[in-house]
Amino acid sequence: MTKPCLAVTLGDPSGIGPETVARAILRRDVAACARIILVGDPAFLPRGHKSVPAGVEILKIPAARGIVFGSPSRSAGFAAIESLEAASRLALSGAVDGIVTAPASKISLNLAASRHRGHTELLRVFTRSHQVEMMMVAGSLRALLLTRHVPLMSVARNLSQSKIISAARLYFSIFGRASRMSVCALNPHAGDGGIIGSEEKKLIAPVVRRLASDGFKVKGPLGADTAFELASSGEFDVVLAMYHDQAMIPLKVLSPRAVVNVTLGLPFIRTAPGHGTAYDIAGKGIADARPTAEAIKFAASHCGLFRRPR
Repeated sequence: MTKPCLAVTLGDPSGIGPETVARAILRRDVAACARIILVGDPAFLPRGHKSVPAGVEILKIPAARGIVFGSPSRSAGFAAIESLEAASRLALSGAVDGIVTAPASKISLNLAASRHRGHTELLRVFTRSHQVEMMMVAGSLRALLLTRHVPLMSVARNLSQSKIISAARLYFSIFGRASRMSVCALNPHAGDGGIIGSEEKKLIAPVVRRLASDGFKVKGPLGADTAFELASSGEFDVVLAMYHDQAMIPLKVLSPRAVVNVTLGLPFIRTAPGHGTAYDIAGKGIADARPTAEAIKFAASHCGLFRRPR
């Protein structure tokens, strides 16, 4: 069976991305699952990894010199954006089956004058996709993040019935109507009947009823503690979380070394390790490559599901 081909970006060269990518592609399980094209400037690969393993190609995207480990910069932001755009072009052309991205810094992206806060939003623009959603995976546990990088005080006003419905339908369109979804409440104790908040009664519960009436297997709104406990025991396949940390805290507690970021809604699969640039340890040779390896393996094993109409 032919192995899928994946474009793997080096991300922000001042973070741990080049190091974790270099170490991940040396693993036997990674080499066995996919052919790799590295996208970025190999000058930022760690010492001892300048020569990549046999069979690994490099699409060189020159980055500015003067980039310093552990320091956000305009140049680092441009390097991450340019490597992401090049990898996207490869996937859109069919030259690769999907992409895996090393982390980018939101500070560096902002310094590079990007109007978009992260890879997910940039990919929507590069691919002209109508809708993209962020799903985090940790082993068999999956969580769909309804809102992503917005301040906590802004979460409620960024929620809507149409947003919940479209995110749920996108998930089911990829993973099938047999999937079982739990929908988190927004407020503590699922609003306690409206005493703590009204979003559950007015917003979330009506959507759950509508999805269920359409034949989807959904339950909620549930308190996040209950939703994730039931999902971790196998009762649900995915949790629909209302905001970023509602999903990330339980995922990282349960599987701190195996969280993978997956973008839904693109015409190809895109994954990333579920962590950031880790500037505090960049360049020290101690970053854990396991999340990057998991991201590559997930992308390789799920390419077929994510081939959307172009």
